[in-house]
Amino acid sequence: MKNPLANLFFTAVLGGLLLLPAPVRASTSIDITAGDVGDTYTINWLDPTGVTGISTNLSATGTFTVKSLTTSQLLLNVTVDNTTASSFQAAILSLRMTSSPSLSSKYQGSSSVFTGLSDPGNFPGGFKDINICVWAGSNCDGGNINNGLQSGSTTSFELALSTSSGNLLSTGVDLSQFPVKFQTQDGSFEFGGSNTTVPSTPEPSTLLLEGTGLMLILVLYRKAFARKILSF
Repeated sequence: MKNPLANLFFTAVLGGLLLLPAPVRASTSIDITAGDVGDTYTINWLDPTGVTGISTNLSATGTFTVKSLTTSQLLLNVTVDNTTASSFQAAILSLRMTSSPSLSSKYQGSSSVFTGLSDPGNFPGGFKDINICVWAGSNCDGGNINNGLQSGSTTSFELALSTSSGNLLSTGVDLSQFPVKFQTQDGSFEFGGSNTTVPSTPEPSTLLLEGTGLMLILVLYRKAFARKILSF
């Protein structure tokens, strides 16, 4: 004999589980297409004391908002927040990334901290093919600690990435690696960041796998529940 309350229970559980938000996925790249205009991506940086051997975690957050994308130019609004404890002097002197396709870069307007731009190539820590570097020191490799983005401070700027060939609306733009250079009171450190942005739309393959797994679990549980009812 079917139990209508049990049917209602399973329907409610299944509906609720399928509406759960997609999990946060960490990666080292941002893929930008025309449909991403207006979206914001977050890059997090962390070099913990257990790795550096210094007394304070080095940390920062960067947000990259896609302002526009045309056939020849990607315009980004970038905010960098040095979240390292303000009691420890640790300045961010440069932020680097790789663009694919390779794009030239320039500031739109001015930045209160980062004033230089260059195409440095390789970077300490095993980072290769870096073609965009925004810097606050003497050059992309560093400079005076007092010129960088200080602990507990935030800065914003607009960055225009352009190409003279190809069509960015067709190819999209991939930004990756995102190493930063910290100059601190106890030495300098370079390390990469990760994109932890929650996708606004889950990928179809993810939905299929999650939905199939949940359905299987609920079917098996329902059979066990039905056997328990019949045993009374």
